[in-house]
Amino acid sequence: MLMASTSALVGGTAYAYQSSLIEITREQLVLPELRKGLRVVAISDVHAPSFCGFIENLITSINQTSPDIFILAGDTVDRQANESWVRVFGKVEAHLAKLAMLGNWEYCGHLDLVRLKKEYEKAGFSLLVNKAVNISGLLVIGLDDFLHGSPDYRIFQYPTTTISHLLAVSHCPESFDTISAFSPHPVITISGHTHGGQIAPFGIVFWTPRGSGSYVKGWYHKGNHSLYVTRGIGTSEIPLRIGARPELLILDLLPKKA
Repeated sequence: MLMASTSALVGGTAYAYQSSLIEITREQLVLPELRKGLRVVAISDVHAPSFCGFIENLITSINQTSPDIFILAGDTVDRQANESWVRVFGKVEAHLAKLAMLGNWEYCGHLDLVRLKKEYEKAGFSLLVNKAVNISGLLVIGLDDFLHGSPDYRIFQYPTTTISHLLAVSHCPESFDTISAFSPHPVITISGHTHGGQIAPFGIVFWTPRGSGSYVKGWYHKGNHSLYVTRGIGTSEIPLRIGARPELLILDLLPKKA
């Protein structure tokens, strides 16, 4: 009995440890009208300053991916008066752009959003709140938070004469239902928020937070619209992951092969 209990404890500890290791996910999409390939690297749900002793290793891993566009997809900081913490991402190197969006915890944590924007700018980021930026023919749209912000879906009426594809970043994946219904143009959406369930032993998800909708992790498709839900980096409420490893997403957008 003692040996069985010890084995179970060791096995459970090893499984929990494995669940805390960052997984690098590599995905590719061919976008026929794209002028040149673009590497988009995204993370979400850092939830700083909680449990961020790994941040230097994370930044090293990000830089090793050699991103063209690096994205922080919300819930980066979740405590008031810690706005300057985002400056640590000033060490991230991206060839074309570093972009940040808001999540629900930037609101729930009562952050000073004006100061947060300035701190992001000091780190070389553009904070996109219902704004879009054209990067080499890819229009990147950052929506305000679905739960506590005021997302403006009219931005998807943007004229597409000078762009070839739309990439939206919206922290809560439930917004994909509105994006896919509202946008007349095909959209690739990146979200976070769900933590992949966070406590999901052997892939069994018991709960996801409000704003997740029917989405948990990975790819989803509606017509010509696509959504990728990343499992995020940090933890929320409970400082533990089981069966839902933190995730660094590498999305290579490729032009049509000749």
